[in-house]
Amino acid sequence: MIWTAIVPLKLRAQRKSRLAPRLSSHERQTLSDRMVARVLATLEEARVPAWVLSPVPWVGLPWEPDHGAGLNAELNRVRTKLGGVPLLVISGDLPLLTAGDVRLLLARAEVQGVAIAPDRHGQGTNAIALRDARPFAFAFGTGSFARHLAASQGAAIVRDRPGLALDIDTAADLDEVCRLGWW
Repeated sequence: MIWTAIVPLKLRAQRKSRLAPRLSSHERQTLSDRMVARVLATLEEARVPAWVLSPVPWVGLPWEPDHGAGLNAELNRVRTKLGGVPLLVISGDLPLLTAGDVRLLLARAEVQGVAIAPDRHGQGTNAIALRDARPFAFAFGTGSFARHLAASQGAAIVRDRPGLALDIDTAADLDEVCRLGWW
């Protein structure tokens, strides 16, 4: 099965704004750039072609413009545009992501139709893999994991994979990735 990945990205200066009390603007941009590069390289290693959904093009990658309708509306629009292709939506802030993590998530989706990777707190959603054009509405935002799980009806849940679970949104997340020696 050939999958396509979408990596939604904000403008560089807007990424990781919740870390402003701990990191300068330059440090936040550097951190974000490193994480995005890691995610994109990992997708390439896993042989999953990636598109960036962003207000501005990303050099060297297929780009889908974000028209500012909000993340969920934009993802639903892109999914409709791509048709029923197997689709992976994955966060760009997963510094520990491995190709094995990606392959496991996709393998689970191939069997169950949908696979979801929650964040380490079990609140947010870091990745969703949709095998086909089944009805599904993206619901990213606070508490998205519960909403995605309810909408997916029997999705595989991929937990306990640090590469999929540890995203960097808060100072505590940053502390954890520092403790693990990544930043």
